[in-house]
Amino acid sequence: MNDDAFKAAEKRGYARGYQAGKARRKADIDREQRRKADQAFLERAFIAAFPACIALQGWSRGDAPIKSLPDKTRLAWDFAEEALKQRRTAK
Repeated sequence: MNDDAFKAAEKRGYARGYQAGKARRKADIDREQRRKADQAFLERAFIAAFPACIALQGWSRGDAPIKSLPDKTRLAWDFAEEALKQRRTAK
């Protein structure tokens, strides 16, 4: 392998590594944006569910009645998490 061929191969290897790094960075940014969007949706869903959970009466989980504020808060988070799981995105 002569010197020019070696330099060309080295340059191609650098270019591939550079492109791989750019692709990885883009994937990281996309993943972080999705995480932030999911967190914002989760918080909005919780805020929407919480008033209904506060007002509910006569509900229970198994044999345990849902009466206390912590129980009602947990229920609102459960509703919000389920809404996030079933969230549909624009096509």
